[in-house]
Amino acid sequence: MLTAEARILTDRPSRYLVQLCKHFANKGRHLTHRPRTHTLPELRPDQIQVEWTDSDGTLRLPWGQCTLQALPGTLRVHVEADGQENLERLQDLVSTHIGRFSRRDPLRVEWRASGAAVDAPAEGAVLPHQRPGGRTRFIVIGVAAVAVALHLALGGTVLANTPWTGWVVGFLVTVVVVKAALVGGLALRRHGSRIG
Repeated sequence: MLTAEARILTDRPSRYLVQLCKHFANKGRHLTHRPRTHTLPELRPDQIQVEWTDSDGTLRLPWGQCTLQALPGTLRVHVEADGQENLERLQDLVSTHIGRFSRRDPLRVEWRASGAAVDAPAEGAVLPHQRPGGRTRFIVIGVAAVAVALHLALGGTVLANTPWTGWVVGFLVTVVVVKAALVGGLALRRHGSRIG
């Protein structure tokens, strides 16, 4: 048996694993379109077997088998077949579908012989399409602190020359709180939509 493996860096490995398996479980209807790179042999629905969970999946075809595993930050894909042509068919099939499923944020699929060393992402490494959340939070907090300080300084200047001190303080504190809440809420919503 010939084998090959790809470790695809993604912050959503389980999502792609499940999407691939559901697609293949559609009993071969999706394989009636042929990739442009080469033609696939005709498959009957009873020739395709797919099993999966959120973390593992297996696809069995007449010309080989594909095993998927969702690891932290990585989708591991292992293919095996009885000949080079069949192995390349499996590699092309997986690569084509990963490419289609990740059109918005394209993923790289680089195949290696199974015994070859594969680099794992370093601990704490930022994966493609993953933004470091901690830095963004500090920036938002810093901007909010500067805005509050400026508003308080301006308020102090106004209060020093005004007979209506109580009303002005109440108004300025309300404006500062509302602005901080709006800016913070918008920043967190934007940050959340980028990650999800």
